[in-house]
Amino acid sequence: MEKKNNQNKSFYSRREFVKDLTVLSTGAALGVSPLTSLAQTKSNKTGIVRVWGEPGPYGAVAADAMNEWAASNAPGLQFKIETLGWDSVYVKLMTDMAAKRPANCISVESPIAMQLMAQGLLEPVDDVVKKIGKSRLVDGAMWDYWGAWKGKQYVVPGHHQPHLLVVRMDVINELGLGDPDKWDWNDLLKAAKTISEKKKDMAGISLALGRNLCTDYHFAALMHSAGGRMFDQANQYEVIFDSPATVEALTFIKELQPFMPKAAVSSGFLEVTDSIVTGKAAMAFYWGRPYGRAFEENKEVFKNIESFNHARNPKTGNRSNWNDFQGWCIPKLNNPYVQEVKDALTYYQNSKKWQIRYAHSLVPNVGPVYKDVYTDPEFPKNPIFEAKKKTSMTYYADSLKYSSSTANELLKGINPFAGIVHGRSILAETVQKVVIDNWKPEDAVKWGHKQLEAVRKEHIALIM
Repeated sequence: MEKKNNQNKSFYSRREFVKDLTVLSTGAALGVSPLTSLAQTKSNKTGIVRVWGEPGPYGAVAADAMNEWAASNAPGLQFKIETLGWDSVYVKLMTDMAAKRPANCISVESPIAMQLMAQGLLEPVDDVVKKIGKSRLVDGAMWDYWGAWKGKQYVVPGHHQPHLLVVRMDVINELGLGDPDKWDWNDLLKAAKTISEKKKDMAGISLALGRNLCTDYHFAALMHSAGGRMFDQANQYEVIFDSPATVEALTFIKELQPFMPKAAVSSGFLEVTDSIVTGKAAMAFYWGRPYGRAFEENKEVFKNIESFNHARNPKTGNRSNWNDFQGWCIPKLNNPYVQEVKDALTYYQNSKKWQIRYAHSLVPNVGPVYKDVYTDPEFPKNPIFEAKKKTSMTYYADSLKYSSSTANELLKGINPFAGIVHGRSILAETVQKVVIDNWKPEDAVKWGHKQLEAVRKEHIALIM
């Protein structure tokens, strides 16, 4: 009950939201729907508006919302979703941007958005933000987390999605391992070891250690928890990767490795998900996607898994997650539908019906970004949310105070080099130097540091 009361204090009521949304017309203040008060110019253009999205049903939901706008305002247009695989997003984007034939609207993860902004490839969306209402964001988030550069906003929020510590609580309770919410790294290591020893057919923990983005994200969260970073935004983005904190994070991964699935060194997103859903691992670092899978495929696992903010680093006390602030951006090169995309995004972002459908498409993986969505009576009406309310709210709200990402390390500023680092798999390769090649963590960190210095040297124009 106390938890519920605290949540009610942290989100706007519907009345407060409407009062504070200063963009609305006088008619809206009198109770007219925001969607009807935001007049939009009708378009006579025809054709397919290409929309890129990552794997998952939520991109298609957003496209459906945009098509609802088009039906009344641009009947000659159709918004069509094109799904890109996680590890192919960067190459596809850079190739098509260079060829000046990108999609007309892109759902992109924040590290890549930061690079595209700094390269001048995106259309500013400050006019869209004004129509959405700047004060609507959930507590603990800021517009620039999604994408702002040199005083302009370039990304409209889609969702936020942190990876947390997913835990089989039946196993934890059986072995008397305590409350995961109170663990530090030493407790997590002990739990992984104990589970591996006591449960012969179950790994203690599952992390991605392959050469892929999932490994980047898992390692970055540990590095940030220890206080490490790649670049120093306050000092011309000087590379600061070679630090005791980064060494500590790599050392911890090496200590955990014996208690992971044997195939962890080649694992990525899908393998980590499978390890939890099939019951082959008792713990994992992951986003909310396993809950939907387990709900459909393994009811016993669904009943027993819960997610917690990450274990604290014993030295810093930090418990950082890697939170992807995924958003919508508009390429400006050879894009004949810039205004139509802006109007469709405004419509979709201001519709709580579509915002709720978007969040419900994959609970609790895609966290809503607007406070008024939480207060809508339809929002709780989802079977996964109803069964896992505490875990869902950890993903949606409680995790925000521990957010970090390579795009905005420890929330100390936008990093336009983040997408390039992703594209080269520098963090994942640094991890593999330790877990496959048996390098000392200190040597692997020095190698990674040199790679990051090369990125900075090659792309220094982005920050000047």
